[in-house]
Amino acid sequence: MTTESDKLSKSRLNWMMGALLVTIFLTQLDQTIVSTALPTIVAKLQGFEHMSWVFTVYMLASTVMMPIAGKLSDLYGRKIFFMLGLLLFMGGSALCGVAGSMLQLVLYRGIQGIGAGFLLPVTFTLVFSIMPKERAGIYQTLYMGVFALSSVVGPALGAVITAFLDWRWIFFINLPFGIAIFFVMNRLLSGAKPNVGRKPSVDWAGAALLSVSTLALLLGLKMGGEEYGWQSARVISLLALGAAAAVCFAVVQLRAKEPILPFELFHSKVISGTLMATFAQGIMMYGALVYIPLFVQGSLGGDVSDSGGALTPLMFCVMVGATFSNSLIKRWSWRFNIALSMLFTGAGLLMVIYMPYDVNPWLMRLIMALIGIGIGIMMMVGQMAVSMSADERIKGVATSTVGFSRSIGGVFGTAVLTSIVNSRLSALLMEKSAQLELSPDGVERLADPQALLQADSGLPAETLQLLRATLGESVQFGFWFLVAAAVLGIAAAVWTGSARFEAGRSSVQKPEKLAGPHML
Repeated sequence: MTTESDKLSKSRLNWMMGALLVTIFLTQLDQTIVSTALPTIVAKLQGFEHMSWVFTVYMLASTVMMPIAGKLSDLYGRKIFFMLGLLLFMGGSALCGVAGSMLQLVLYRGIQGIGAGFLLPVTFTLVFSIMPKERAGIYQTLYMGVFALSSVVGPALGAVITAFLDWRWIFFINLPFGIAIFFVMNRLLSGAKPNVGRKPSVDWAGAALLSVSTLALLLGLKMGGEEYGWQSARVISLLALGAAAAVCFAVVQLRAKEPILPFELFHSKVISGTLMATFAQGIMMYGALVYIPLFVQGSLGGDVSDSGGALTPLMFCVMVGATFSNSLIKRWSWRFNIALSMLFTGAGLLMVIYMPYDVNPWLMRLIMALIGIGIGIMMMVGQMAVSMSADERIKGVATSTVGFSRSIGGVFGTAVLTSIVNSRLSALLMEKSAQLELSPDGVERLADPQALLQADSGLPAETLQLLRATLGESVQFGFWFLVAAAVLGIAAAVWTGSARFEAGRSSVQKPEKLAGPHML
C-alpha cells in the first residue's frame, strides 16, 4: 500500500513533522499552562465565580469538535480544516490575551478550544499518515515526548511567564509559533481532496445532535457532585437531554449518506476494542491526575511541590512507555500491547490502594512510573491501532475518535470517582464524628476533600492525623473504580483479536488459530 510518506522528500517530511509536533505541543500546553496563572488572572479581571470555566470551556469545545472535524477532513481534505483550526486557535489566543473580563476570557477560550478541536484530529491523522513505517519508532518517541512534555512544563511555564512578563503572554506566546506553522503547512501540505467517489454530503443533523449530546452529557457530569447535587434539576435535565440527543443521533447515523460517526468503524474488532480500552484509559489517567495530588497533600502530609514531584515521574514515564511500545508492537499483537498497558496501569493503581501513609518517597515515585509506563504504551498503541485499521476514506474520523473516547472517559471517570470519594468521606466522617468532635454541620463542611485539605490550622495533631487517614481511606476506596476500569480495558484487549502492526500495510484481522505464543 502506498503511504503519504512515500511521496515526500526527506526534507519536506522533516519540516512537516516538525510543524505537526509543535501544533500538538501548543494545543496540549494550553490545557495546563493557565493553571498556575489563574489566581493572578482572577485578581486582575475579577469574576472568581467563572474561574473553573476557563478550563472547562476549552475542554468542552475541543472534545465536541473532534469527531466532526475528523469527518469533515475525510470529505473535503486535511489542509482546509488544519488551516481553519490553526486560524481559530491563533485568533482565540490573541483574543484571550486582550480579554478585559473573565466572561470575555471564557468566551475566547471557547474559540481557542474550537480551534484545538479542529487541529487535534487532523494533526494526529496527518502524523500517522505521513509517518514512514520503517522510522515509526523515531517519530513515536518524538510524538509522545512532545505530548508528555506539554503536560509537565505547562504549569511551570505559566508560572514563569506570569512572574517575569505578564499573564497575557501565556496566550500571546502561541502567535509566533502559529504563524510559522501556518507558512510551513500552507507551503508543504497538499490541498488535494480525498477521492470519495461522489459529491460529499455533510450530515448536519448528525453533527448538531452529536454536539448537543456531548455538551449536555459532559456538562451534566462536570457539574454533578461539584457545583450541584446529582439529584438537582439542572444536572438531571442535562443528562436526560444528552441521553435523548444520543439516541436521536444513533437513529440519524443509520440513515445518513455520510454519517458523522460511521458505525462501520465498530465492525472492526481492533477499532471497537481499542476505543473501549481508550475510554478505560481516560478514566484511569484523569482520575489519577486529579486525585493523586490530593492523596499526597491530604494523606501523606506533602505540599504542592510534593504533588508535582509525584506526578513528574508519571508524566515522564508516559514518554518511556511510548518509546517502549515501539519494540512491542513490532513483535506482539494489539491485544497483547493493550493488555500489557492495562496491567501496568492497573497494578500501579492497586499499589496506591494498599499504600501506607508513611510510604517511602522513592517507592511512591516508582509506583507513579509504573502507572505512567502503562498510560504511555496505550497512548501510542491506541492511536496506531485505530489509524492503521481504518479505511483511508474514514481515517480522519477514526483517528479523532481516539482522543474523543479518552476525553469522554476522563470526564465520566472523574465524575464517578468524585461521587465515590465524597460519599465514602461523608460516611467515614459521620462514623468518626464523636471521636473527631464534629457536629452534623462540621461533617457536611469537611465532606468536601478540598475543604478537609484546608482544615489544618489550629487542629490538634491527633485530630489532624485522623482526618488525613479518613481522606486517604476515601481516596483509596475510590481507586477501586479505577482498577475496575483496568479490568474493562483487559476485556477490551481480548476483544481486539490477533491483528498486529505490519509495516507497509494496514493492520488486519487474522483468522483465529489454536492459542500459542505467536498469536499474542
